[in-house]
Amino acid sequence: MEAYIAAAIQWAPEVLDPQKGGEKAAAAIAEAAEMGAKLVVFPEVWLQGYPYWSGLAPSSPEYQAFRQLSYESSISIHDPVLDPVYAAAKEHACTVVIGIQEKQGGTLYCTLLYIGPDGKVLGKHRKLIPTQAERLVWGRGDGSDLDVYPTPVGRIGGLNCFEHQMAPARLALSDMNIEVHAAAWPGHAFLDGIIDASTRNLAHENACFVVVAREFMSADQVPDNFPMSDEAAPHWNGHGGSAIIAPGGEYIAEPTFDKECIVTGEIDLSRIAVNKWFFDGTGHYSRPDVFQLRWDKREKPPVDTLEHD
Repeated sequence: MEAYIAAAIQWAPEVLDPQKGGEKAAAAIAEAAEMGAKLVVFPEVWLQGYPYWSGLAPSSPEYQAFRQLSYESSISIHDPVLDPVYAAAKEHACTVVIGIQEKQGGTLYCTLLYIGPDGKVLGKHRKLIPTQAERLVWGRGDGSDLDVYPTPVGRIGGLNCFEHQMAPARLALSDMNIEVHAAAWPGHAFLDGIIDASTRNLAHENACFVVVAREFMSADQVPDNFPMSDEAAPHWNGHGGSAIIAPGGEYIAEPTFDKECIVTGEIDLSRIAVNKWFFDGTGHYSRPDVFQLRWDKREKPPVDTLEHD
């Protein structure tokens, strides 16, 4: 496969407005395509924006207001607001990974949505465990949808935020022979060191490219008609940090901070081979007689209905 350009979108989202978010995502895909990109990756739940408000006291009126808005702006992957995203992926022949806040029944999920260059859904992955305050916002995925998808730009998979700290999840992706990993994160500055260590280690551990997509955000990006107290404003600070990493951990594109931008870098899948030669965690460097991962990939519905014949 010939080398190609990958892009990480470091734009501020349209806060809790998936209609405008879908239109903005389509514009970002078009701009990345003009830069030569064939793979476009967005940050965690970028379509509606990361819930920075979740760090407030749950009993506060501001938290309650954002919780309601968050629920109302969550969608399914079949919602028409995503049509511009699907159309842009097809028009520009781009593979796209975008974070959305998905709703099923009364529960919200932090979901990575995978879209092929034909504009059709490849699959989705719900975050396995929301972190800290996120647990009052999102439900937990059941692990059945963690997957790697063959595409014209390689075998694509990914994780959300602190899922990167889950060693079994990383090993599962290795076993599916991931080649390009979409690492979706928010823009918190306190995460910089964690993300640097996690994603560079992942690039070595799974001998894959890693596209790190992080959000640029500030309180003045929140619509004026939304609640915003002096206490809450600092919670909305996200300074980006998107980057692209080669197998082995070398930066192709160093982290970029403190501005909206599209970070690009060249992906050459032939670079994977030498890293796999050194380390293949589910191949020649595994010891299944000593350590073995058991992964229950079945769907786990809360109501499993058995119909009469």
